[in-house]
Amino acid sequence: PFYYHPHESLLPFLSDKYLALLAPIAVYWLVSLWFTFLDVARIPFFEQYRLHEPEEVSKRNKVSARRVVALVLLQQVVQTVLGVFVLEDEETVRAQVFQDHGENMEKLGRVVARVVHGTVGYQSGLGLLERYGVEAVQWLYWWGLPIVQFWWAFFVMDAWQYALHRAFHESRFLYRHFHSHHHRLYVPYAFGALYNHPLEGLLLDSAGGALSHFVSLMTVRQGVLLFTFSTIKTVCDHGGYAFPWWLDPLHLVFPNCAEYHDVHHQMQGLRFNYSQPFFVHFDVLFGTRISTEKFGKMRE
Repeated sequence: PFYYHPHESLLPFLSDKYLALLAPIAVYWLVSLWFTFLDVARIPFFEQYRLHEPEEVSKRNKVSARRVVALVLLQQVVQTVLGVFVLEDEETVRAQVFQDHGENMEKLGRVVARVVHGTVGYQSGLGLLERYGVEAVQWLYWWGLPIVQFWWAFFVMDAWQYALHRAFHESRFLYRHFHSHHHRLYVPYAFGALYNHPLEGLLLDSAGGALSHFVSLMTVRQGVLLFTFSTIKTVCDHGGYAFPWWLDPLHLVFPNCAEYHDVHHQMQGLRFNYSQPFFVHFDVLFGTRISTEKFGKMRE
């Protein structure tokens, strides 16, 4: 497939392990820079999608931008150090890249054959396998299983963040001493996405990402994409713009968005919309979801 790169590292000057650690930091500030440009430029086309007036940032927020940047940088240092110890060593990464894919597909093929024979019978299964078996196994190996891995990682990350996020709200001690830092931003902006107390950042974001990567059995190279994409999603959800789907196609797949999360940052919305960064099903399941329309009526 087009994404297969049979070399020791994706970049000639940086190992995959350190790319997995540094790429999320790079995209965090690049995407934040884009949203900051929109905030400053006030381009009329984009202004119609802004969630808050620019003046609200200085009036309502209880922390300076300099303090936000300092704590975000601290969290990124902590998550990088954690990643150095948690992610696989260079030998393991090399083994992941140069594993025998042919042998792996043979093993997968035997599993597929057992499933097919057990489902439709031996004779019918034999015909199906002769006609579609090779293509099916190749598709499963290069596309099907990786897709399942990513969706499982998204689910685990959402479950982890919902549970801890809600716990930080339900416990007065945890909220007062830790999570209240993040809610000093009543008007969220992009580079404040990871503005947290350092301990909360370690548990909620860094540990959540590491856990998602581990339980989905991803390679380090897959981790590069997982960590980078989840970082982009988190920054966009704090960006302060409710773009339509044709400007932000991620809305077609992930219902969690800037408008959804912005409700949670408002004083009246603190007990709602805990889910992040991908889906909203945990809010729906546990009765903590509120739509922007209903929230608007509640504020009236």
